[in-house]
Amino acid sequence: MSIFDRFVSKETGEQERKSFHPTPYRKMFSVLDTAGKEVKAQYPDDSKTVDDFVWALKEACRDRYKKALEGEPQPMKAEARFFLSKDRMSAYACLLPPENEGDGITLEEFLDDIHFEGINYGILQEEIQREFELGYLHIFLVARGKLPQAGEDGKVTEFFQRRRNMRLEVQDGSQVDFGEDVQLQPIRKGTVICLIRPPKPGTDGMDVAGQRLPSPPAVNAYVPQGKNTAIGRGGLALIASVDGILYIENDQFCIHAQKIIDGDLDHFQGTLQISGNLYIAGNVDGGVEIEASGEIVINGKVGQARVTSMGGTIRVQQGIYGTEGKTFIKAACQVQSPVVEQAEIDAGTSVIAEAILNSVIRCGGTVHVMSGRGIIADSLIRAGDSILCLRIGNLAGGRSQISVGYPPHIPELWERTKAELSQVQSTIEMLWNSITDLRKKGSRMSDGERSVLEQLVEQRDLYVEKRESLTTERRALNKELDKRCKGRIRCEKLYPFLEVQFGRLKEEVTTIEENCKIHVEENRILLK
Repeated sequence: MSIFDRFVSKETGEQERKSFHPTPYRKMFSVLDTAGKEVKAQYPDDSKTVDDFVWALKEACRDRYKKALEGEPQPMKAEARFFLSKDRMSAYACLLPPENEGDGITLEEFLDDIHFEGINYGILQEEIQREFELGYLHIFLVARGKLPQAGEDGKVTEFFQRRRNMRLEVQDGSQVDFGEDVQLQPIRKGTVICLIRPPKPGTDGMDVAGQRLPSPPAVNAYVPQGKNTAIGRGGLALIASVDGILYIENDQFCIHAQKIIDGDLDHFQGTLQISGNLYIAGNVDGGVEIEASGEIVINGKVGQARVTSMGGTIRVQQGIYGTEGKTFIKAACQVQSPVVEQAEIDAGTSVIAEAILNSVIRCGGTVHVMSGRGIIADSLIRAGDSILCLRIGNLAGGRSQISVGYPPHIPELWERTKAELSQVQSTIEMLWNSITDLRKKGSRMSDGERSVLEQLVEQRDLYVEKRESLTTERRALNKELDKRCKGRIRCEKLYPFLEVQFGRLKEEVTTIEENCKIHVEENRILLK
C-alpha cells in the first residue's frame, strides 16, 4: 500500500473506503503508458511532447483518485485534458473517465473545451470524431499547426568564366603556352552575362493557438555588376554595355572596352585604325594594314599584313607565316607568336616564340625561344638585352646574324654609318682625282672645264662636310658600343653559320657547339 493509500485509510476508515470503487490510478498509468507508446509510434517526431503529456495525465489521475477517496463520495464527471507542444505546433487530448458514477463527456462538450483552451487553428475535425469514439485514456492528436514555408532566395546563373585578366599577360615573364586558348573573353554589346532569378516569397505558418509564424524573408541574389555592364530584360539579366573583353574584378564582371572583329580580316582597304584594344577572332592576310593604340589579339594566323600596336602587346595565337618584304609586326611592348616565319618584327620590350625562321627581329629586351622547338634559323636578330633559345641553326646550314646587349638601332646605325662613311670617302677620293686632273691643265683649261671644276670642288666640300658629320656620329656610336655589355646568347645546340656581334666585337661561329653561353669577357667573345 502506498503512503497516499494509507493516508486515505486513516482518514476515511476501511469500511467507508470499500463503499465505492474508484478506478485505481496504477491501472490508469499502465493504460496511459500503452496509449503513449501507440501515439509515439504514429507521430515519432512528437515523442517528447507525448511523454510530457503522459506525465501530466498521470499527475491528473493521482489528483482525481485522491479526490475520489476524500470525504463523502461525490460523482466526478469525465474530463478532457489537453497538452500543447513547446513550439505550439501540435495539440494532444485525452479523456479521463468519470468517477463515482459521474457523467460522461459528449463530443460537443469536447469541442467546446478545445475552443475554451484557445486551440483554434489546424483542428482535425474528422480525426477527432473517430478518435473520440475510442473512449477514455486514449491519447490522440486534435490540432496541428502549419510551419512557415521558406521562399526561394534569388539566384544568378553565370554564362562566362571568371577570368581575372583583362589584357595580355606574360606567363612566368618569359614563356607563353601557345597550346592553350587566349585567356581573354571577347564579348559583344547586349550579350547576356548572367541570368537573374528574383527571390520567391515563402508562406507564413500558424501555430494551433492561431499565432502567425512569419516565413523567413527570401534574399535577393548578389548580382556581380561591374564596369560597362547593365541590368536588362526587366531586371532578369546582366548584359554587356559595350564590345570588349570580359573579366572579373572585385567579384564583379567588368568589360574592358575594345573593338572586336568576329572573323577573318583580309579585304580591308586602307588602314584600319582603332583607338584602344583590338580582338580579331580569325586570320589577318591579304596585305591589310592594322593600327591600334592598345593591345592586339589575333586568334588566327597572320600572312601578308602590317600590324602595329602603338601602346601595347601583339599576340598572334596560331603563328605568323608571312612573305618576305610584305609582313611587318610592330608593338610598343611585346610580340607573342608560336611561329615567326618570313616576317619583320619590331618589339619595344621582348619577343616570345617557339620558332623564328627567315625573319628580321628587333626588340628592346630579350628574345625568348625556349618552348616547343625553340629554334632560330636563317634570321637577323638584334636584341637590346639577350637571346635565350634551345637551338640556333639547323642541319641545312643556313646563316643567322645576332646582335645583343645594345639597343637595336645603335648597331644598325653603326653599320650604316660605317658603310656610308666608306662610300663618302670613296666619292671624295674620286672627286679629288677629277679635280687634280683638271687643275693640271692650268691655262689650257677651257671655260667648260672651269665650270665643271667649280662644280666638282663644290661637291667635294659637301661630301667633306658629310664625312665630318658621319665621323662625329660614328664617334658617338662607338662611345655607346664601348660601354660594358651584359647581354648574352644562351642555347643548347648551335649549328654553323652564326655571326655574333656584341657592340663593335664580331665573331663568326663555323663549328657545331653545345650548351653555349656566348658572352663578352675582357673584350673577347666567349662561347662558354
